[in-house]
Amino acid sequence: MAIYKRKESKYWWYSVYKRGGGYVWGSTGKEKKSEAEAVEKVIRLAHQGDTPTDRLHAMIDALAGAKRTGLPLAGVWDVYADWMRSVGRSMAPITERKRKRVVERFAEWAKENWPAVANAGQVDRACAAGFASWLAKQGSGGKTRRNIIGEIGTVWEGLRRVRDDVTVNPWPLVLPGDDSERLPPFTPEQEKAVIEAADEIGKGWGLACRIARATGLRYGDVATLKWSEVDLETGVFRLRPAKTARHGIDVIVPVCASVREALGALWAEQGGTSEYVLPGHAAAYPHPHKGEPGAFSEVLKKAGVTGGRHTFHSWRHTFRTRLAEAGVSDELAKRLGGWTEDTTAMRYDHDGRIDELRRAVEKGMAVHAELG
Repeated sequence: MAIYKRKESKYWWYSVYKRGGGYVWGSTGKEKKSEAEAVEKVIRLAHQGDTPTDRLHAMIDALAGAKRTGLPLAGVWDVYADWMRSVGRSMAPITERKRKRVVERFAEWAKENWPAVANAGQVDRACAAGFASWLAKQGSGGKTRRNIIGEIGTVWEGLRRVRDDVTVNPWPLVLPGDDSERLPPFTPEQEKAVIEAADEIGKGWGLACRIARATGLRYGDVATLKWSEVDLETGVFRLRPAKTARHGIDVIVPVCASVREALGALWAEQGGTSEYVLPGHAAAYPHPHKGEPGAFSEVLKKAGVTGGRHTFHSWRHTFRTRLAEAGVSDELAKRLGGWTEDTTAMRYDHDGRIDELRRAVEKGMAVHAELG
């Protein structure tokens, strides 16, 4: 029989055949036979493995008298983080910080712009496309939008594994193309205008632009650059960029004389009060527009560089362009910027060639030396 009574218990008990053989039994916790039969049915269906999880959850909720209202967007991160811990997965601190922030940013946007979506299960392709469109209007380039939407998609994929009310992950459907390689470098005139505008706005943008222009480093690496990674005596950066962190690769980047001089002056001015070269940017990263620095688009606007084709990443393309204009070999340029297909330490094994690379950087910077 499916349910039965035991002399020592006031509850009905169940005995269910398991898929693969054998039986499992236990107390239903119910005194009424009808309720015990309902419990036994759920347990039997679960062991048969043919019933969708959401139906089982609905049956359990009905037995408990509970009503499932969905996962509020404000609670998405906590559920995702709990799931990551439960399956033994971990995130690098910078990844966790970025991923959490983009989820919070989406929740804020939805509350203001898409109020019909109150919980994670209601996020569909139209809502995801609306958020992607909004990011584009905010000036985010294709690669930035791709990274943001990719992070949210990763979270939603986790929710699908733990929440029966989240059945769809719409984010991969709205991923934009990667247009980073099509972003143009700054022209010499634009370089000069952007540097001047950055100096006028202040908030660390002037030095941030000079560092990126002279090294090709991405904004995240510039914003979070620590003094412990700056060797003023030998004129190099020794750091682990976000792009190589997953491989445990440290890099050595030669610093041109003008940037080295600016860093020396800033070190004397700060007097060791911060571990970061640009503390305001480090505190606000990865969203400077939410903190003290403000958006880089404001620098571009002040410089008169408009049209949506330039971002901070344009400095990286400008760096490569100036090296080419100065006649620096393609092999050396790739070593300086990491423009190779390899993801191994061979990309950055130039410790013994630092003087040669420093000369290449100085040569590239000399193309438009008047920019400082």
